Amino acid sequence: MEPTTEADELGIEHARTSGRRHALRVVSFVLWGAVMVTQVGALLRDPSTLNIIVACAFVLLFLVVNVQLFLLQWLGHRSWRRTVNRMHNSSYLSALHELPNRNYLLSELRREMPRARSAGSPFVLLLVSLDTVDAVRERRGDDFADRSIGALVELLKRVTRNSDFIAHLDSARFCVMLNDCDIDQAWLFMRRVPGSVAVSDGHQMFDVPVAARMYQYDLEALYATDVLRDCEETAPLRRKEDVRFGSQAA
Repeated sequence: MEPTTEADELGIEHARTSGRRHALRVVSFVLWGAVMVTQVGALLRDPSTLNIIVACAFVLLFLVVNVQLFLLQWLGHRSWRRTVNRMHNSSYLSALHELPNRNYLLSELRREMPRARSAGSPFVLLLVSLDTVDAVRERRGDDFADRSIGALVELLKRVTRNSDFIAHLDSARFCVMLNDCDIDQAWLFMRRVPGSVAVSDGHQMFDVPVAARMYQYDLEALYATDVLRDCEETAPLRRKEDVRFGSQAA
């Protein structure tokens, strides 16, 4: 059973409020109808100028009140939709480059896992991170650390395929879901991911090490959270890469 999100709770509360408002509108229409019938009856019994003026005044007041109620309802629906969309975006998009976040990744895993089991075609999760980002931030400052994370984002966007899925988990950790890919093909993909990203401090280039973990979905696990947890608990890959000329470890 999926947990109820804040947006779902807002939708339930909105439905309850809308139900109460609808009931009040029905009662209002019934009362207005009774008043209108009374005025029309008086006008038919005595079609005097005064009764005509009173009847026209009631009709005009009826139109003004109901047009106002309609406008308030329309504006309320627009405001509610904007609120839900904003909450939905905050629930599924990261503030970093508006990448999909952990919730979005879990949703994508729930969609992909049954397809993979049905087709017998596994997928691979690749967790890429800057594990030393806290030390880098302390040593070289927030701006350099943020540029390091940005460089990793651009690297992942450059090396992934259109069919792959990139998500921002937290801080400097990202997950790439390689669809229709087994572990051997994933190793070929890993050759495109360098062991570090080069970042400038304004004077010279520094290498920030990139850590990677790889996990192939075994077609057995039923819960997306278990699959992602298994990937996060996998030991980092041991990769040997020469440091680029003219740069040093950050």
